[in-house]
Amino acid sequence: MVKIGLIAPFEGLGRPVGYEVLYGVKLALQERNAAGGVAGYRVLLVALNDDDDAGHAARQASKLDVDGDVLGVIGPLSRTTVRAVAEPLAAAGLAWVVPASAPDEVIAAQANAFRLFAGDAELAEAAIRQALAAAAARQVAVSPTGDFAPPLRAAAERLGVYRPSPGLPQWGRDGGGSSPVALGGNAEQVADELLELPAGVVAVAGPEAGRAVVAQRAGTAAEGLIWVSSAPPAERLPQAFVSGYQALAGGPPGPYALLAYDATNVLLDAIELDIEQHGRPTRPGVVAALSATALEGLGGEVRFDEQGCWLQAPVFAYRIAGEDIFARP
Repeated sequence: MVKIGLIAPFEGLGRPVGYEVLYGVKLALQERNAAGGVAGYRVLLVALNDDDDAGHAARQASKLDVDGDVLGVIGPLSRTTVRAVAEPLAAAGLAWVVPASAPDEVIAAQANAFRLFAGDAELAEAAIRQALAAAAARQVAVSPTGDFAPPLRAAAERLGVYRPSPGLPQWGRDGGGSSPVALGGNAEQVADELLELPAGVVAVAGPEAGRAVVAQRAGTAAEGLIWVSSAPPAERLPQAFVSGYQALAGGPPGPYALLAYDATNVLLDAIELDIEQHGRPTRPGVVAALSATALEGLGGEVRFDEQGCWLQAPVFAYRIAGEDIFARP
């Protein structure tokens, strides 16, 4: 028997995405154990709630270190919690695969960290280009709020379209209303900023704006918001996966479920490779095996570069359109 860990929010505002990922992980484990496990080992899951809070996430990462049977970790699911777990997971020597947006500098600095999501530069540039196209504009203002704001500003400057933000309460009073705005905050921050923007301003945001709390909190102010993500649209989900997920979860999979499923399978493949090469699995062996593992995942081929980044990671754009938050722009 071996174990893998999952760090995700199962309470509070992050609860929907936490359970979405949980059932994606559980489906992958159910299928693998039914097929004989990994090289004869049955795999168990240790799922810990981080409340989408940095301090809590760090403590949960330390708990996983204590259990010597835990060989790898899926999650966490927000940029701030990813930052928080980097040090304790590095100290534990645990491989971790993040099926969500994670800061470039964190993934690059940790030899045991792997990201099943596009990088900051690719996501931010896609968001800026979406803003320019949607507003037929030549400049984009970037709000300074949030962890994803620096990549957005860097992308706008790189493209030569950066416009300093006058501050959202003043937006439109100095001529800013004709320019789109890029929001780099988490879901709650994006929702709050949308409520401050004048009607008619085109807004784009990073991946965490795709959480349901944005539309719930901002209401009609959220309509038209565009965000970018590596989570595939519903029409790209294979029917066998959808059916298996529904049987387990009692409802359809959300956009992060497939990424969690693929992240679990690539981690399990790495554990199996380590066992085949060395006779038994170890934490350092799993880290090394992940770097050498390739998976034909449901979301595309999964291979990581030398920094733990997903090679050829996809980028999709979505728009909130009434009650359909997954409309394509």
